[in-house]
Amino acid sequence: MVESPRRIAALNVGVTEINEWRARDEQHLPQGGRSLPTFFPEVRPLDAILRRQTLDERLANDVVPDEINPELLQPAVLSETRKSLRDRLAAAAGNATGQARTDILAGAALLETEVALDEEIREALSVLLRG
Repeated sequence: MVESPRRIAALNVGVTEINEWRARDEQHLPQGGRSLPTFFPEVRPLDAILRRQTLDERLANDVVPDEINPELLQPAVLSETRKSLRDRLAAAAGNATGQARTDILAGAALLETEVALDEEIREALSVLLRG
């Protein structure tokens, strides 16, 4: 069954004229114009989106500092730094008491182990290089 055109024509409603115009009916934009919303794009390279870091990579990023002194990467400097830190921890353990003293001594013992390993590696490399 097809509806009559009169029923559709009744839906055609619109404003044909304005009889009264009041000052408050005027809607103006601000004088300076409307400011557009500020758009700051999120800088994310496509590779970071498509290839997410593995857990190992994320953990390494959290543990390794962003800036490291290049001299610390030299074995002799690193070994001397360990020895110096071991001595400072041993001196600090003399002033500490209780659990703090135990923790400081454990750190000093760990550094002592690393210093001993450094010396073993140095000796093994010297034997290897001598032939």
